[in-house]
Amino acid sequence: MGIIEEELGTTTLSDGTDVTVEYNEGDRIHLHVGRFRLSFSRAEFGRFAAAVAEGKADLLDTKDGF
Repeated sequence: MGIIEEELGTTTLSDGTDVTVEYNEGDRIHLHVGRFRLSFSRAEFGRFAAAVAEGKADLLDTKDGF
């Protein structure tokens, strides 16, 4: 665990799970989902966010096809 420099965002999922994104010392980004924590470099987080956005776009395209 590092020192949190800034909380970048927080939300609660429909099932009650808390989600938090933090910027930590050492240029690390932590994504907390419930009891789980994923740790990313800036580049890794950028690739992860792009993959999530692409997945969302694909899902919406598929949904529109029905």
